[in-house]
Amino acid sequence: MRGLGLSFAAVMFWAALSGASLADPRSTAIAAFEAPDGWTTDVAPGRVRTVSPEGDVRLVVIDIGAASNAADAVLKAWAAVDPSFARKVRFSTQRAAREGWDETWHTEYEVSPDEKLFLVANAYRRDKAWTVLVASGPEATVDKRSGQIRVMIDTFRPLGVAAEDFAGKTARPFDAKARAAIKAFWTDAMAAYAIPGMAYAFIDRNGVVEEGGMGVRTLGQAAPIDAHTRFMIASNTKGMTTLLMARLVDAGKLNWDERVVEADPTFKIGDPAVLNVMKIRHLICACTGMPRQDLEWIMTGGVDTPADEAFKLLAPMKPTTKFGEAFQYSNLLASAAGYVAGHVAYPGVETGAAYDKAMRTYVFEPLGMKDTTFSKAVAVGGDHADPHGFDADGKMAVGTVDKSDSIYFARPAGGAWSSAHDLALYALNELREGVLPGGGRLVSADALLARRNQGMVTGEATYYGMGLETSSRWGVKIVHHGGAMPGYKTDWIILPDAGVGLVMLFNSEEAWPILDATRRRLVELLYDARPEASATVTTGASAYRANLAKERSLTAIPPDPAVVAQLASRYESPELGFIDVKRQADGGVIFDFGSFSSRMGTRKNEDGSTNLVMLDPTITGWSLSTRPGDKFTALVMQDAQHEYVYTPKR
Repeated sequence: MRGLGLSFAAVMFWAALSGASLADPRSTAIAAFEAPDGWTTDVAPGRVRTVSPEGDVRLVVIDIGAASNAADAVLKAWAAVDPSFARKVRFSTQRAAREGWDETWHTEYEVSPDEKLFLVANAYRRDKAWTVLVASGPEATVDKRSGQIRVMIDTFRPLGVAAEDFAGKTARPFDAKARAAIKAFWTDAMAAYAIPGMAYAFIDRNGVVEEGGMGVRTLGQAAPIDAHTRFMIASNTKGMTTLLMARLVDAGKLNWDERVVEADPTFKIGDPAVLNVMKIRHLICACTGMPRQDLEWIMTGGVDTPADEAFKLLAPMKPTTKFGEAFQYSNLLASAAGYVAGHVAYPGVETGAAYDKAMRTYVFEPLGMKDTTFSKAVAVGGDHADPHGFDADGKMAVGTVDKSDSIYFARPAGGAWSSAHDLALYALNELREGVLPGGGRLVSADALLARRNQGMVTGEATYYGMGLETSSRWGVKIVHHGGAMPGYKTDWIILPDAGVGLVMLFNSEEAWPILDATRRRLVELLYDARPEASATVTTGASAYRANLAKERSLTAIPPDPAVVAQLASRYESPELGFIDVKRQADGGVIFDFGSFSSRMGTRKNEDGSTNLVMLDPTITGWSLSTRPGDKFTALVMQDAQHEYVYTPKR
């Protein structure tokens, strides 16, 4: 994996194989799909090309017809799209056949990190006919258009095959047999990805039906996970933050359509025009055009970082798409939403303390969430799960790098620790639309449901609201939100029409594909949908391991001595802090970033450049590019839309 592993856009592209408005349907003789809204589409016999508004990302569908296999079909597609194309295949893996296809393959190509280029080909077979979707363009554009791109991939079906639609159908009972099937699915999925453990809970409108755990808190130790084991729930904090905001709306202390600068005159971002129109609801709608820009808090945040630092980091940031144009997920903007709410609830109290008190008073205590805390010391001082991830050799290991501290100063976006029991109480409130189990009301239905209003598109019939996502794909309404920090993956899911839901918390970096697949498995069990979820997990795990093996074959451990010789002993970045380079007697190198450190390997790229690659779980695969300097090599850390230069100091 490159950079920070898979970019968010790549994850979305990959996940679409697993599990604003929409434009007109398009089709070739073999495939039909939705073209993203606002993109330019031109059609020729056997080919449809869709181009992003920037003009630099191209999604081209080519009918190949007969081909000896997927690789042959992809070669023929590139010959039609770009006869000069000669990139080496990085890896090509089979994925689960879904949405009516008989066979599906995913191919990625060797791209040097400094090229910042996205090159992917998906091959689909129906009977004996192949069609290929080729995607190419700058990573930055793919990243900010990822929700729109996913629409096209989600809706990509054989011509004449309709999407499954269970609208109006009565769900089967979510009984003990169905729950056992979900747990069996999780057991198989955990084995496929070597995940040490998870906690879960099942709910219906009456309350928590069943809760418990599977596996262990820490690999190599016997302590089991139970319903009260704490996990870092990361971005699942966002929905809890907007629940606080909804309660303040009910109390008349906040208004969804109030301008942010009126609620908090100190709030700033780098674009005055956007700042002037930004309303409270926009802080957490992923609709402002503000990019993720996460490296600045990932690399610098800690338990001692003051909450006001979130506002300082936001102040110079600028949007990279137009307001309301595309889904772009900003953790720092979401953290500002919680802190503004805290200021409104408890004016004059320090920013972080005001938010913490508001969450306890308005959310955690009324819902009975006794396990939930923002204090890592409290969380790890008791029953808790440790983070895990694959090491450089593809073996599951306890995380030697724990980044759960980094989000603490921006905790409204993702800093809570919680348990399956507590997350189920939160999800139950969502399912009951604000009515408490005793019959009283926590929040009005209007204020709660405003958070589910159709927002930015993130996939087929799927939209991001305010700290949660709502989908009517397959004709089944699903409300959920995931959470991801290195070594932890969590999600809560409710199906309002069926009146049921579940929560799941995993202690592994590799668990993210299981979250999407579980939503699909629920629909299969409750509505007799086609059985696709299990195959999705199995083929996805195989592909993931193939990717890891490929990267390991290209990674030198210990690192290339010639590269090490060009390293300074210290580097500094104005945005990301410092790196102390520690050379080891065996030729190894450790990069110490202050808040964490990692052993490093080297990876030779196609353009002749070299990346230094982190080897320690839970950040295996994160990397820095090398740039020639006068005396020492400079180092560059990148995400899809930004790059940060570490300059040598000695």
